Amino acid sequence: MNDNAVYTDRFTYQKGNLYLKQALTHDLNYMLFYKFLFLNLNYTLTRDPLVTAFYSMPGNSAVTVSYMDNFDKMHNLTGMVNVQYPVKWWMPSLTLTCIKTFFHYPGPDGTTLKSGRPLVMLNFNNSFTLPSGFLLSANFNYGSKGYYQLYESKGYTSLNLSLKKSFLNDKLQLSLDAYDIFNKNNTRASARLHDIIINTVGKEETRKVGFTITYRFRTEKKMNNQSAAESEMSRLNMNNQ
Repeated sequence: MNDNAVYTDRFTYQKGNLYLKQALTHDLNYMLFYKFLFLNLNYTLTRDPLVTAFYSMPGNSAVTVSYMDNFDKMHNLTGMVNVQYPVKWWMPSLTLTCIKTFFHYPGPDGTTLKSGRPLVMLNFNNSFTLPSGFLLSANFNYGSKGYYQLYESKGYTSLNLSLKKSFLNDKLQLSLDAYDIFNKNNTRASARLHDIIINTVGKEETRKVGFTITYRFRTEKKMNNQSAAESEMSRLNMNNQ
């Protein structure tokens, strides 16, 4: 909670804000469980929300200074539905999430901007039990273009595959994993505040392959049995005292 500016890179500084107020949030939530269906609906009203704002450094418009600031209010509507329905050797799990932000903020020349289209996220996870004890997992993730607060995120997709096999009564497990196979899991966003537009691009090394060897010296069942036996022995010892 200070107003010191911290150097991030030659184009970016981060600064504190001594005048921040505490945000107040009112929340209303509804959940429904029905057989293989889960539904969650949420409404949030936040007064004096804390949002990352920014401005150009005086005397050097190429440098952007970011800081936390209070805005008037923000409404959020979130809907999430999950379906899981096992079919013999196939266990699918489909989750759809939609987030809509109602938020107004200052634009250029005294105008007022508002959050646009909602964010839509899809997660489709699949587990397949194959012959000879192999387990195949295929997980697909999708995020649409949309707004949260004053930031507009771009779309992304990712596909992860995993093949597992256990040996020695599940003590030894081998796993071959491939992440972001098509290299589409990019973080891209833009924002506009007053007369400043910011575009950010973040790309980690998300496309990769891994091989994991896991050996369990004690299985969970044996550990639970041992714990139960120790508890019983402790009880008997206390009764004999």
